Order: sequence, then structure tokens, then C-alpha cells
Amino acid sequence: MTPDRTIPPEIQPMPMLTMPEPEVTLLPSGATLYSYSGGDSPVTRISVALAGGVVFRPSPEAGALIAPLWIEGSRGMDAEAIADFIDYRGAWINADMGIRSMNLTVSALNNSVAEIIPVIGGIVSAPAFEESRLQQMARRTAASLGVEQSTTAWNAGSALRTLVYGAGHSLQSEPDPSRLDSVTSGQLTDYYRSLLSPANLSVFLSGKLSDDTIVAVSRMLEEIPSTGPRRTIDVPAFNPSAERRTHISMPQSQQSAVRMGLVLPGRENPDFVMLRLLVLALGGYFGSRLMLNVREDKGYTYGINAVTIGYPRQAYMSISAEADAAYVEPLITETIAEMERMKDESSYTADEIDRLRRISLSNLAAMIDTPFTIMDHHRSSILAGAPAGYFGQQQHAVLNLSAERLAALARKYFDTSRLYIATAGA
Repeated sequence: MTPDRTIPPEIQPMPMLTMPEPEVTLLPSGATLYSYSGGDSPVTRISVALAGGVVFRPSPEAGALIAPLWIEGSRGMDAEAIADFIDYRGAWINADMGIRSMNLTVSALNNSVAEIIPVIGGIVSAPAFEESRLQQMARRTAASLGVEQSTTAWNAGSALRTLVYGAGHSLQSEPDPSRLDSVTSGQLTDYYRSLLSPANLSVFLSGKLSDDTIVAVSRMLEEIPSTGPRRTIDVPAFNPSAERRTHISMPQSQQSAVRMGLVLPGRENPDFVMLRLLVLALGGYFGSRLMLNVREDKGYTYGINAVTIGYPRQAYMSISAEADAAYVEPLITETIAEMERMKDESSYTADEIDRLRRISLSNLAAMIDTPFTIMDHHRSSILAGAPAGYFGQQQHAVLNLSAERLAALARKYFDTSRLYIATAGA
């Protein structure tokens, strides 16, 4: 029977979603191994998180260099040998500096992962931080930062972080490109050794896993030396500025950047999950209130968005936009007015609530799409300090969305008199 393609399919409600749990193994060395096997692709991903991160940097300059240098040579292999070894086997390696950890990730085909695991072990156990590679990295990073820090977007964002976190906060401090060449190999080695301990390692293993791979990774972790104490990395409390607004003058800029921030309760607060949905409604997707109002209706900007930056005990909402200098004040005024309108439950339509519910459920469904997205959820939740059952809490909040709940939260937390505003431009 030929289907009648002129009749659209019936729309079905999203079924209840369940986030699979990984296997958790606390190894004798103190390292924690999280593993989840699934999917049909013969690929394995190994992600190593070493406690430390941005909040525990010896300096902003050292923090900008140590993560990329981590994979630029070990005691047994120089940078070229590692790159050639990884590339020849069709694998991929990357390192980055997270908020509370340094992260190394390798993705490899299953037929080569056994060869690659010892290389990962060598990098984690004894990175070289060679002086010649350090100086090359310092020059490249200085050039990149110099370009980035010349933009209005960077300057407004940096100014907002200073207002929200407070001057001197570990998340506020920015690397100075002119000081990168003063970082030494010995400084990075000493800092790394102060972190290195299996007790400070969390490893996230995902893909179509074999027992042999799990055993090999476990053995690799058992061989990691301990040169530093066990670390508990916390995000220091914010010390917000008494100043509510600041402007960075950049007369030659073509456009101005606007950044607005509001301190909110953190992930441990029972209101946090629903608050994230309120911020999503304000500016977190293309059909959000700010996009429809400030962009589509008023034409003040090509794009505006709002996100929640969450930590265990504190968080803040960040609103970002770029606009012609003539539209900066109207954009700020309209953004504040939209936040005030959200306190009125009659301002929410059934269509808006339905859009919010659909996009939020779609985002949750994407998290359980592959073994890698499943592990991404667990990894980010663990490293960010999210409470147990965070996925279920999100789904419960989405299913219980209502105009009354959102308006009540807006009245409770959207105190626009406490909004921080940073602008950069002409």
C-alpha cells in the first residue's frame, strides 16, 4: 500500500527518557573509572580529567599554556613522535583547561586503542613540558590572545566577569600576552607534579568497549605515580563589585559589545534547574523572548542570547549581544523591560510554554543518543558538581513547566536593580 504523503504524520508526545548509568570503578590506586559501552561503531573514547583547572592555576599565563603543552611530549616520546603515532592510527587527541580539571581526550578505532593506551599513560605520568615547545606555544598563544583581546566582545566579557566574580577571583583573572614568555618549563613541571596523583584522576571511557580495553585502561591508571596530595577543587565564592556598570572605550570599533549579568543560586539550590529554563525562555534559543523582541521586532542586533553559568553554590546569568553604538542603550532598556515582563504570568502564551517544553525535551533526548553523548552528560555533571539524578531533575522540571512557575521564579530572582552591565565600543 502506497502511503498518502499529503497527510502529515501524527505528532506524538515525547516518551519518558531514561539516562543510562555508567559502570563506576574505584581502583586500588585511588583513580575513578567511569565506563559505558554501547553503539555499533568500533570506536573508543578515553577522557582523562586531572583535578586542578582554571580555579587552581599557578597563574593565568601558566594556565593558558599547560593544557596544550600536556600532549606535546612525554618522557618516552617527543611531540613529533606522539603526533605521528596518533595520526598514523587514525586517532584524535586534545587537551583543554576546564574550570576544575585539566582534561585530555583521545578517540581511537578499536583496532588501535590497545597501542594508544600506553601512550596516554606516558603523557599523564610524565609530560615533558620541553622548553623549546613551551616558547613556541607561548609565541602562538600570545599572538592569538592579542587578536582576541583587541575585540569589543572580549573586553565587555572580561569587564562583566570582573563585576560578577570580583577583582582577583580565580575565574576573573586573564592571561597577559606579554608575560607568557616568562613562564618556564620548571614552573609547569612543579605545578603538574603537585596535582599528579591517581586519587586526583577521573577517567571516562565510552564507545563500543571490550573487556580488554577496560582492563588495559585500569592497568594504565594503576601505574600512574603519585607526586602530589589528593586535591578537592572548589570554586571560590563570588565577591561581586559594588559598581553595577562599566564601559571600555574603544573609539575605533565598528560595533559595540554588551554583556549583562545577574548572580543566581548554584546547582545545589532546588530552584536551579527551573531557573535554567527561565533563562532559556529569556534568551537561550532562536525563538526566545530577547530574539523575538530585541532582534526580530526592534532590530537592535543580529543576535542576542542568555545562558546560565552554573557552579555548585553560585551561578550567574550572562546576556550577550553586539550592536551599533546608537542601539546600545535601547538594547539594554528593552532587555530589562523583557525581564520585568517575565514576572507577569499572563505574558506567557501556551505556544511559548509548548516551544520551551519541546526544545528542552529535544535537548535531553540528544543526550542519550550515543554512548559518547551519554558519557558527556555524566562527565560534565561530575566535573561541574551537579547533584545526583540531575538528568531526572531536568526532565521533571520540563514536564512541569508552567507560566505560573516561571513568573514566580522571575519575581524571586530577576531583580533588575542588581543587574551588572559591561559595554565596550565607541
